[in-house]
Amino acid sequence: MMEPVPNIRIVLVYLPIVCVCFFISSCRSEALISSEEILPDPTEISTNQTENTGNRDLEPTKTIKLYHEDQFSSATPNNTAPRMSEDSSKQRFPVTGVEIYALQEKTGIELVHESGANWVRNNGLIWPKIEPNEGDRNWKAVEELETGLVNAAENGLQVILVVFGTPEWAVKSPGNSCGAVRPDKLGAYADFLHDAVLRYSAPPFNVKFWELGNEPDIDPSLVTPDWRFGCWGEAGEAFYGGEYYADMLRAVYPQIKKADGDAQVLVGGLLLDCDPMNPPLVSADTGETKDCTPSLFLEGILKNGGGEYFDGVSFHAYDYYRGLDKYENYNWSSKSDLNGPVLSKKTDFIRDVLAEYGYEEKPIFNTESGLLCGKHGQEPECLTNEFELTKANYAVKANTTAYAISLESYIWYSLLGWRGSGLASETFEPFPVYYALTYNISRLEGSAFIGELEDYPGVKGYQFEQNGRLFWIVWSQDGSNHTIQLTEEPSVIFGVYGSELPLTKNLVVNQSPVYVEWR
Repeated sequence: MMEPVPNIRIVLVYLPIVCVCFFISSCRSEALISSEEILPDPTEISTNQTENTGNRDLEPTKTIKLYHEDQFSSATPNNTAPRMSEDSSKQRFPVTGVEIYALQEKTGIELVHESGANWVRNNGLIWPKIEPNEGDRNWKAVEELETGLVNAAENGLQVILVVFGTPEWAVKSPGNSCGAVRPDKLGAYADFLHDAVLRYSAPPFNVKFWELGNEPDIDPSLVTPDWRFGCWGEAGEAFYGGEYYADMLRAVYPQIKKADGDAQVLVGGLLLDCDPMNPPLVSADTGETKDCTPSLFLEGILKNGGGEYFDGVSFHAYDYYRGLDKYENYNWSSKSDLNGPVLSKKTDFIRDVLAEYGYEEKPIFNTESGLLCGKHGQEPECLTNEFELTKANYAVKANTTAYAISLESYIWYSLLGWRGSGLASETFEPFPVYYALTYNISRLEGSAFIGELEDYPGVKGYQFEQNGRLFWIVWSQDGSNHTIQLTEEPSVIFGVYGSELPLTKNLVVNQSPVYVEWR
């Protein structure tokens, strides 16, 4: 859930900050609502929107001041008309989900449910907690998790459950409870997973998606021994431990399927720390580039015949705040004004690797994503309207992109956040991003993706069809305003939070996404 590894894995440095998060989050929530002086030409918009939200009524507790709703300034026009596609029959459930730490927290689960999200991810099911001694299982040790799984099922949420940790008696690298299972204990791991799947796939839990490890493409030496990520990576290996992870999959997959034939086994969410095809520069003086061998982990799995022993690949994709409506991921040469959210680059990389080994049809799940700010999210620039509004725009762009490129899931990390990424405060008061994402989910649910708008330099846009209505989601990619001159006036135009905007045939697009609909 963190990248790049060397800079952010030493999370213990920031643990004292957690103690004051509740206080700061409460202050932050009030500041976002009351501070108006820095918002250019604000428009007061009630977020209690009911039109075009499916069966869900949004009932926020606040009226907030929003910017970027001034969509109609002058710029250079292009001529266009909306167009339909023959391939508009594939309607999909929401790809959107949210990670939540405590599934038993009723308020949090309800907030996720009310957003319209389909997925909830939890990290997760701890093997050493259940089986500290081989053969001696204590399921009561995870009673809180079980309560949470029931809560999620009752709210209609699909759970992606992360299985992590290795008991001391089974770990390959002694002293690292996040580490790989040693070869002679792979059978014991398979037995544990069989029993876990048998237990939790049935009502009232109904878990069908199992993520084996969290960022396994990390060497154990880079993380704290008992943290909830890593660490099957093997520094110095050509494919960084991916080949041995394939051995594990070969051992456990049949037992998981024996317990539940419908269970979906996911490669644990890959960090993919940097682009091995284009390694980032570390030193301009020497020309040294970053070691991106860890990103070859997936290829190692496939190279060792692991492709038949998983049902999907999960990965993580974060961008980093660089100012108002600006973000980047340097390790993937990804920037807001070039390609947008980094998840598209990482998806392309995964698909290329899968295709090389004949598994191009494997589903891909983005199981952690978000916009991060600073080292811990409490720096001054992270407590501003600019950051929160950039985060709202970012979430819509990333979720729409995930839908358009056919990801199975796009899961925001997390409800309460990390490094400023939260959808809500510690007291479950939603930030603007929550409302933007909720409206985006309602528009995409049940819609069919038609295609990308490709005729307008500097503009990113996608076409969808929903219940016989064509609509676009469009924004400026390069940071400048662009006017698209429409030949047919839209029936309605909505802003990023679902507020209705003035109708026009001269659509000015800026960095805040708009929804343009023809009925």
